[in-house]
Amino acid sequence: MDEIFARDTDIENISAIWRMAFSDSDEYINLFLTNLYSPENTIVSRECGVVVSMAFLIPAQLVVGGRPYSAYYFYAAATHPKYRRRGHMEKVINSAKAVAKERGIDFIVLVPAEEYLFDYYSKFGFETKFNKKVVHYTRSELNALATEPDLSEAFKLNVFETRQTSFGFKDFFNWGEAALKYAMMEHTYCSGSIAFTSDGYAMYNMGKDTVYVKEMCTLSDPSELFKMLLLEDGAEKFTFNLPSFSSICKEDETVENVGMSVPTSEEGKKAQEVLNNAWIGLTLG
Repeated sequence: MDEIFARDTDIENISAIWRMAFSDSDEYINLFLTNLYSPENTIVSRECGVVVSMAFLIPAQLVVGGRPYSAYYFYAAATHPKYRRRGHMEKVINSAKAVAKERGIDFIVLVPAEEYLFDYYSKFGFETKFNKKVVHYTRSELNALATEPDLSEAFKLNVFETRQTSFGFKDFFNWGEAALKYAMMEHTYCSGSIAFTSDGYAMYNMGKDTVYVKEMCTLSDPSELFKMLLLEDGAEKFTFNLPSFSSICKEDETVENVGMSVPTSEEGKKAQEVLNNAWIGLTLG
């Protein structure tokens, strides 16, 4: 299968396809290529030996019922505009599944960038298994729930261990330490912020008058993190993206589909049957 993997000499073409597909800056693209890129985990399709379509496989785990399964996060799938509708992405997806199966990986997980892509990926066996509930608070509502935070150990917080322990025996996508470090680096690069307490964190973006929480994770009551978010003086509204199993609830909350998975092993097929309402939280891009 060597012809389906990227080579070091393909970097220029890979960067160009990424730039055309997502309109990202060279600096942003290089952030990923420097930190997470590896040729053996980059699936490509070629014409006349030149890469025209690609996707990256990022190693991680999918925890189902407390049991970890090996997984790849299928990321930045893109085809050069001139070579679309020629079956190149189909080849990339099928090659990724074959590679995962050959390597004994249990799942491939992805987050469709657009709503119509849920139908597209379903053609390749992916099923919608990840969702989130969205909860909104006004400043006064959140203030009523907030308490003064303990910051004594905030700067020593191990985000990877905190995330693993907090989500524990729920169904969730467990990013590896390198990928989690990159996800947080990318978040701050894209003008995101991170609030820390001694036993939790909240990754968020500040809009005109609204704080959008991408992921909140704590080993105790979230009230301390609420107080940290209230330090954004210009925020009058707070939108939380939360796992469906979160204890934070409101009558007007909504549930949205987020991600999909396809099993690539026999063990994965069994786990897929019981996987439901899983949390992915951090997404790249």
